Amino acid sequence: MEEMIQRYTYASVARGCGFGGLAIVTTMIGCAADLSLFFRTGGIATLLMCFILIYKASRVHEVPFKSTEVWIMLPRERRPPEMLAAPLIAQARREVMLKFAYASALVATVELSADLVLMLKRVV
Repeated sequence: MEEMIQRYTYASVARGCGFGGLAIVTTMIGCAADLSLFFRTGGIATLLMCFILIYKASRVHEVPFKSTEVWIMLPRERRPPEMLAAPLIAQARREVMLKFAYASALVATVELSADLVLMLKRVV
């Protein structure tokens, strides 16, 4: 049961981050005329996504589990009892959000490093 909750949680958070990533890439393409601005925009926006994920992960226990996408995706006959569902879903959401926050931080680091290299090339 925990594995199924983990899978649905991963799908839910990945979908949300995918839409966020699409918005970030679209914004970056709008700044493609200046390569440094391109990477800076992506890095800052991805870092913002990382902070949002960390904030949301810190507040998973405040969200009623029945209003989460994970609960809605679970087949009715496979749903755990309500007393077990709340902590299981909250813990799974927290873990997955923090994994995606870590990945976002890595992507932001690469993008901001590329911007730094490009800015240093202009100075030299």
